Amino acid sequence: MEGRIRAVRVMISGEFSGQIEADRLEIVASGKVAGELIAEQLVIESGAQFNGTSKVKSDQPLPEPARDETVAAAGPKRSEKGSKTQREKPLAAEAETG
Repeated sequence: MEGRIRAVRVMISGEFSGQIEADRLEIVASGKVAGELIAEQLVIESGAQFNGTSKVKSDQPLPEPARDETVAAAGPKRSEKGSKTQREKPLAAEAETG
């Protein structure tokens, strides 16, 4: 089947090529879809085939992207000069034994 579908809920179990716009779209295991999908909820079962593009249909605006912040990686502490690592203080058990 080929064309354009616009509905609240769509379930594809055969072959479809074209555009689908729905609140909920399900492509079951036997389904094959090629084209453009626009849906609030998209379910693609294992074994189903989809080749194309998909967009999220929403009345709500997308959230603001997070600010670009650098996260320091965990690792040994560096000295203030940054050239050598500092060994952390030994644990109490380690200090007693040696």
